[in-house]
Amino acid sequence: MEDCPWDPEGVEVCLDPEGQLVDRRAAQGVDLRALYKRLVAARCLDLRVERLGLPMWVSCAGEEAVSVLTAMLAGQEDWIYPGVRDFALAPIRGLDLDDFARQILGIAADGERPYNGRPGALAAADLGIAYAPEPLGLHLPLAAGQAHAQKLAGNGRATIAIFGEGLTTTAFFHETVALASACDLPLVLVCKSQLWPEGAPAEAGLLGDSVAERVKACGLWSRRVDGADVVAVHAALDQALRRARDARGPGLVEVVVTQLHAGTTDADIPAHRDPIERLRRHLDREGQWTPTFQDVIEAEVRGQLERAFTHAHAKEMGR
Repeated sequence: MEDCPWDPEGVEVCLDPEGQLVDRRAAQGVDLRALYKRLVAARCLDLRVERLGLPMWVSCAGEEAVSVLTAMLAGQEDWIYPGVRDFALAPIRGLDLDDFARQILGIAADGERPYNGRPGALAAADLGIAYAPEPLGLHLPLAAGQAHAQKLAGNGRATIAIFGEGLTTTAFFHETVALASACDLPLVLVCKSQLWPEGAPAEAGLLGDSVAERVKACGLWSRRVDGADVVAVHAALDQALRRARDARGPGLVEVVVTQLHAGTTDADIPAHRDPIERLRRHLDREGQWTPTFQDVIEAEVRGQLERAFTHAHAKEMGR
């Protein structure tokens, strides 16, 4: 395949744009068909919530690999501090869809008073999902504090914080990295770097190096992977979490993603930049995908979502 300006440089590759596994060892023990179902569910969820027209709502289309794999790989007692685009991880981690719809709409459990948070915000303490505060980047030092508590407890748990590369120029980010490195915290930072061929790369913002390279200078372990390659993202996140739980120090996984939602750009984004399409190509090669399989997944998820939002609206109306 010819070089494409949409393909990121300096990233690890396990699943190429045509859906061929470059490194089959990275996919050992991974149920790619089950992973595909969760990715499709996340996309269906994103499309359904986008129809609500919520203020300050941002789509996660093209970034599903981070949310889905974080939810799948985090342990039951690990904590997740999501960014504003990572709402899809909540149902995958176990949040009931009725509760999900209620929180998305800003409705309290009793339907009588507003939920204590803005519409579109999610939190589930029993599932280890922290509330994303409105000030951008504030969740990073909070995640570091959570990781510090885990280290003091010595319970072999880890904390994951997800954010965009724009926050790497803020004090919140640098303070978090400094604290994580100095205290050897069980913290995994997941940075989503945007890829736009017509614009400056994320690494042009500071010193000309990628985020993964910059944090190495601060003493953090790091890896840089393609967000459209779900196998590579799985391998990197899994290794980072294992290191953190084994008290081998904090780490950062930089995931280069391409936003796919409408209105992002006028450019013709190639299909292989979609993590769902790339994995679909692989499953098709392996004889594990059919149009019927796709239709069944989407119909099931959409039906569940419609029922959940119908219940939430009924609760809001007092019926």
